[in-house]
Amino acid sequence: MRLNAAVFIAGAALMGLEIAGSRVLAPVFGTSVFVWGALITTFLASLALGYELGGRLADRRPEPEILARCLFVAALLVWIVFWNPAPILGVLADAPVPERFRSLLAAAVLFGPPSVLMGFVGPFAVRLATRDIARVGSAAGRLSAISTAGSILGTFAMTFFLIPAFPIRPILFGLGLSLLASAALIPVRSRLGPAIAFALGIAGSLVFLISPDRAMIPPPVGNILFEKETAYHHIRVVDSGLRRLLYFNNLTQGFVPLRDGVDQPPIYADGLMLPFAFRAAPVRSVVVIGLGAGLVERSLSAHYPEVETTTIEIDPEVVRVAEQYFRFKLDPNDRILIGDGRHELRKHVTSVDVIVEDAFFADSVPFHLMTREFFVLCRDRLSPDGIYVANLVGSLTGKDNGLFWAMYLALRDVFPNVYIFNDELASGSAAFRGNAIVVATRSRDRLDRASIVDGAGKVARKMSRPEILEWAGRLHEGEIRTEGWPMLTDAYSPTDALQHLSR
Repeated sequence: MRLNAAVFIAGAALMGLEIAGSRVLAPVFGTSVFVWGALITTFLASLALGYELGGRLADRRPEPEILARCLFVAALLVWIVFWNPAPILGVLADAPVPERFRSLLAAAVLFGPPSVLMGFVGPFAVRLATRDIARVGSAAGRLSAISTAGSILGTFAMTFFLIPAFPIRPILFGLGLSLLASAALIPVRSRLGPAIAFALGIAGSLVFLISPDRAMIPPPVGNILFEKETAYHHIRVVDSGLRRLLYFNNLTQGFVPLRDGVDQPPIYADGLMLPFAFRAAPVRSVVVIGLGAGLVERSLSAHYPEVETTTIEIDPEVVRVAEQYFRFKLDPNDRILIGDGRHELRKHVTSVDVIVEDAFFADSVPFHLMTREFFVLCRDRLSPDGIYVANLVGSLTGKDNGLFWAMYLALRDVFPNVYIFNDELASGSAAFRGNAIVVATRSRDRLDRASIVDGAGKVARKMSRPEILEWAGRLHEGEIRTEGWPMLTDAYSPTDALQHLSR
């Protein structure tokens, strides 16, 4: 029974470490498919090597003490490596290999050694449990089932309970502690092994409790008011100078002045007000996909309180942060939906005048919010003169802004008219790094620059935001560089490749 329990706990720790690994790599490498591929490849390769080496060692020295020592070392590796992985990640982020392989290198260096040792458990346990060669099959089957059950529990607990509730550092410490517990359960002849495991657990706990908290993500400059790991982000609220900023992982998502009466500095959210300049009829309803710091909603509440606003936000913790730290609150005619933007738009919205998409964050994008099928859904939910608007950051769209132009292709295939607002493109640059605002309209009549600027001027005066007029002046009327980029569809949407392979 003790051996079964050790196998179960080791299986849970292994998969828990793999899921937690995404949060270790995310601050430096993002959360793209390449990062997940790197983790899965590393763990599978490590297990394969561990099975091979563990099986050979078990045949030569079928001693439970050997397996216990391997688990001891695995636990110590987890504690030592993940006590402060930031310096290692920083070095590997600049490794002289193609960018898409750097996350694979980091995963191999950080997670490979303990995973190889955990791979010893399966074949070693089978060898220890087998007394009769005629029953080796049943022993292997039973222990494999127990290990898999542990892996299921580790995956489930890590995904749905631990990561949403705790910072990643104590989670990783707990995984090391679990491996020590697994080692202590191995039925060895001497009592020294369990005693050593107990002593290491006490010592490790003391070191963890008294050592300074080392951030998995380099802290931004300023006073950190709030920090939490959620199912979707590492959220930080930071007061820096005269501004309060919201961070997802290590990228700013929005900011507000710290003192009332201080004007909001220029920000991309001003460009998201451009749909009001396009419509002759008043805007009656708006859907915002992605809350962030609530900048769009606050502007609408202050200057267009009559507009019905529906905000769709996938992370409930973001809503609480916006309410507590960024003065976000709902008007009587507003609502907020917690869930995926595409799903909630399809389920709960029948007709709307403006759809604002501001859901592109960190170093990855929700691919299903950039496909032709999603834009068809947006078009069908918009009123006959409805408008779609989105914000993108050029530095996150790959070399030559491939992701941006692929998204533009899909939009242009669905909407009669698509407009791009970006100062770098408007000035003749071949590519851009800052924010770009894309506006798509159902109207077949294309507005000229003068009409857009005139409408933006009226909106700017109403909202006391001259920056809106500045955004209108950034209309790009030059070359549209869509040649060679793919049409993004639900069946084929290589957003990660467009972001990373050519960057």
